Amino acid sequence: MRTTNKQFLAGVLSVILASSLFFSACIPNPATPTKAKPSSAPMPISTNTSIPTKIQTPTATPVPLPQITLQKGDFYFTIDGRQSFLFSRNLAGYEPTQYVRLLQLMKTGGSRLVRLQLDSLGTGITSDGKIDEAWVKNWEEVLDEAAANGMLVLPVFSGWFDWNNGNPDYGYSTWEANAFNIVNGGPAADPGELFQSGSVTQKMWFAWLKTLVERWQARENIAAWEIFSEVNIATGTTESSGVAFIEQAAAIIRNADSHRRPITASLADVSEWPSFYRSAAIDFINIHPYPYDVKIDLGRKVITDAQKMLAKYDKPVMIGESGLNQFLPDDGKRGSGVLLNAHLGFKHAIWSEMVSGTMNGRSLYWEDSFAIFFPTLSWNYLSKYADLERPAVAFAQDVDFAGFQPLTVKFPTGTKVWGAAAGNEKMVIGWFRDAGCEPPDWPLQPVISGQTVNVIVPGSASEWQIEFYDTGTGTDIIRSTTTIRQGDALIILLPDFTDDVAFKMYPGN
Repeated sequence: MRTTNKQFLAGVLSVILASSLFFSACIPNPATPTKAKPSSAPMPISTNTSIPTKIQTPTATPVPLPQITLQKGDFYFTIDGRQSFLFSRNLAGYEPTQYVRLLQLMKTGGSRLVRLQLDSLGTGITSDGKIDEAWVKNWEEVLDEAAANGMLVLPVFSGWFDWNNGNPDYGYSTWEANAFNIVNGGPAADPGELFQSGSVTQKMWFAWLKTLVERWQARENIAAWEIFSEVNIATGTTESSGVAFIEQAAAIIRNADSHRRPITASLADVSEWPSFYRSAAIDFINIHPYPYDVKIDLGRKVITDAQKMLAKYDKPVMIGESGLNQFLPDDGKRGSGVLLNAHLGFKHAIWSEMVSGTMNGRSLYWEDSFAIFFPTLSWNYLSKYADLERPAVAFAQDVDFAGFQPLTVKFPTGTKVWGAAAGNEKMVIGWFRDAGCEPPDWPLQPVISGQTVNVIVPGSASEWQIEFYDTGTGTDIIRSTTTIRQGDALIILLPDFTDDVAFKMYPGN
């Protein structure tokens, strides 16, 4: 994520580091409203590689792991035999025991996939290119705990801040602590050497990557691999060198992983590398939406960005991480941790994600875990949002997303609603909200009534059954009705509602 005040961000990081905490934030890009904001987050700094102690887990009985695959041509993961919408979180802590608590909060909400930026516990690599054994054992404790809780994992091997020396300047860097830095006994005088084909640094890092994948590839709860987070803002990268790096890394992973899990990597939202997304190394696109302005709705941005990527690259789209806006969560006037009605923005984002065409939802940054590094927010703040996605999880539980795609929605002149729909000729899901409920205040009308939306639905079925759901539970049906196709569209009369409403729609017999 980018911030418009780098000096403020640097001050925050200095305080956190001085307090022996690590900071892992989505670091911002220069304030240029014409550019989409960057999104990756700097990972927490931790040089603690002490011998790990066994995590004391509260899990009484192991939870069965779901079977997960991503088949060629599909846009959603198949989970236990059905293409499903996946809920995920970004978890980070500077001690393995913190992940126990974070996983329990995650279970409360019903999310199943954990994105783990592995440098949260240190870089994991020695100056001579070997795996740091204390580091890897700490992570294996976390992976074991996730498996015991039935959680799938997406490991992220490295991120831009580990390989950025301040050029380009995004206000944060951990290059000074990188074991590959020549001042620490490593081979690299410059972080850009990682992206130079055939360099000693690159060869050593690839060897480390291969060894780690071989060590972990038998773990059943690893769902996919993420090579690098926001490679386009690491020092010295260009589109050609970045793509070459990712392609070589993907080849190494595929040779080392007998399960042939899908692979991804991500870009910060400051530039777009078309050849990166088109590369066969990338099985699914990984976006990081953070609105650059406090007045821009996260849900709207997700739908816009996801549908653009789907149309342009014809690949599945995952939300790797996201935020209500680009600002630090404790920003006094704009941060998600201080905006009074932010919970509405988060709720709307989750329901927007489900009808956007993305393969997953939630995947927040501060609210998933990184807020623990802000004393005014910390664990109480995380607990506040622990069950945020629960109603959407319940709503999506019985939906087969095979063949789903975003559908065109047309709004009458003067409409009071906004939202989206996704589906196919067999089923459609939709979600619509009070169109005036926008950030940063999210004002609500007492009742929205008499509103219609026109949804362009594939197929030829004439009559459709509609069930409208209470978004507070995701399971309570508040009204059922039917509608008749008119040309290629279904005209849907929404029930009276406050805030938002969702529906499921099926062809009649």
